[in-house]
Amino acid sequence: MAETTNQLSSRAIAAAFCFAVMGIILTEGQQDFLTECRKKLAPGQCGWQIGNELYTGNATIDQQCCSRLLDMGEKCHKELLKNYLSSPDHANINATEVWQRSDILWSRCSKISEHP
Repeated sequence: MAETTNQLSSRAIAAAFCFAVMGIILTEGQQDFLTECRKKLAPGQCGWQIGNELYTGNATIDQQCCSRLLDMGEKCHKELLKNYLSSPDHANINATEVWQRSDILWSRCSKISEHP
């Protein structure tokens, strides 16, 4: 049974409003999925290390963060990246370069990590 607006949590309504203002509409399920993906990188500096590598090209991610990235899963990684790049605030970022760096990062982490 579909939920009505009155049944949505205030957090979901606030998040939906923010994404709508930015021109990005996500379902509650998509929002929850991205939230869970973000939690998999926390705590620590892994998000910063990954972002630094993707947006500057500086290879800064350590083995522990590579393992977290792989544990998070490729779907989470790609959906978080797609969500980030779709924001009007990041329109000046060269998405093609970021996606290429993402593939390189994933490949390198797969090689250096003890992840199966």
